[in-house]
Amino acid sequence: MKIAFINDSSQQLGIQYMSAVLKQHGHEVKLFMDPQLFADDVIQINSLGKLFNYENKIVKDVKEFSPDLIGISIVTDFYQWACNIAQKIKAEIDTPIIVGGIHPTSVPDRVMNNKNFDMLCIGEGEFAMLELANSLEKGAIDYSIKNIWFRKGEEIIRNEVRPLISDLDALPMPDTDLYYSASPHFNRTGLYITMTSRGCSNACSYCCHSYLHELYKGKGPTVRQRSVNSVIEELDLNTNKHKIKFIAFMDNCFGYDLNWLKEFAREYKEKIGIKFWCIMHPNDVTEESVHYLKEAGCHTVDMGVQSWNEDLRKNILFRNIDNQTMENAIQLIKDANIEIMTDSIFDLPNQTDEDILKSAEKYIEIKPKRIYFYMLRHYPNTKMTRMAYDNNWLSKDRYEEVMDAHNVTSFSVGGDNVSKKLIKYQILFYLIDLLPKDISRFILKKKLYKYFPSFIGPALVVILRNLLAFDMNARLQRAWTINRYFHFTVKKTFNLKDK
Repeated sequence: MKIAFINDSSQQLGIQYMSAVLKQHGHEVKLFMDPQLFADDVIQINSLGKLFNYENKIVKDVKEFSPDLIGISIVTDFYQWACNIAQKIKAEIDTPIIVGGIHPTSVPDRVMNNKNFDMLCIGEGEFAMLELANSLEKGAIDYSIKNIWFRKGEEIIRNEVRPLISDLDALPMPDTDLYYSASPHFNRTGLYITMTSRGCSNACSYCCHSYLHELYKGKGPTVRQRSVNSVIEELDLNTNKHKIKFIAFMDNCFGYDLNWLKEFAREYKEKIGIKFWCIMHPNDVTEESVHYLKEAGCHTVDMGVQSWNEDLRKNILFRNIDNQTMENAIQLIKDANIEIMTDSIFDLPNQTDEDILKSAEKYIEIKPKRIYFYMLRHYPNTKMTRMAYDNNWLSKDRYEEVMDAHNVTSFSVGGDNVSKKLIKYQILFYLIDLLPKDISRFILKKKLYKYFPSFIGPALVVILRNLLAFDMNARLQRAWTINRYFHFTVKKTFNLKDK
């Protein structure tokens, strides 16, 4: 069986694992990547996006590959992109298309209304995709495969969700070469992306896990951890193959298991020894856990704060943690000379200007390495979106747009409500990152933020901030983006063929 995966401009671990499982069982897999030049989640310039559009080339290349099955993994931000490219493919070849990823998982009925999609995978796809490929190879589709919905004539067959994969070590190593062969920009910067666990013990209202906890209730533990040996084996394999300079662990709560972290620190320091970035929940940050992070060679910790208003955090965001715990966590990480980055969400329901300015005061004093400022973005079927609909924080029309991914504004450059006032606050928080404490205090005391320019869009503010950032994460992301744009603009301009 020949399976083609069509990919947006990001690197997706889910596809890497599915590819590894399929190849392990004799199937041929190829990735077709759309670089989304000037049409990604940050840079959106319509005229240049049309000039450097790769969709027709992808359709042509997929047609030449002549796959038996086409898979598209979809996030909400790129759902309309997926609909568009699926329509173009169907106009050329009648190959079945299966979609998966967090957007189809969250709103499967709505996604299956699009008749260009023949099948839909809910949740984890490794074994569902393998069973589907095996049945297609035998010449007859098995319509009873768990996790997969099928279009059969006018009927939609909705199969139940299978239990979560409990033993992550049973999976083969993720197929990193699938991406590295599709575009050199993935490995040119030396950044390697992986996960040591799946799931999250928390169910914050704005996050997809608030829905996934409900979907998988009774289907297995919410968090599953790979063994340290499995992680080290993967990293050892890839560090010997590629020039890896920095590793990003994309776990939702890295090191939540202290015993695991202790063993990891010892093995990682001895056998890998490469600087890394990780995400941690404040509740998991202790003197002991920070000691192990430092021992392992952790360079940066990203930690969600979201709001310094405890009432908002508890009753709106469903994050049951107090301010003192967060302050202590930030200080412990700083004391260990590990870079600390924090995430904050603004334009929350019932949030006041006073809340935002108190957050600014707090950040001036604790001074993390970098503050990531996000405006609230509603995603399909999250607890936040359902609360917003029930409480009329979202209009019915906007709710329908959210659920169908229409008029999407990426969370990284804006939100569902981008106002001049929020843009000024956005600039304020970015300046707090860059300026000495005394100057930041002066700006806040004299309310100079009121005079900040608001005519520039949030996307431009983000781009300028990223250009001025010197933390490791920003430098790598900047290099990754520059390499992607350089490679594919040159390729398009001079009509270069793939090697």
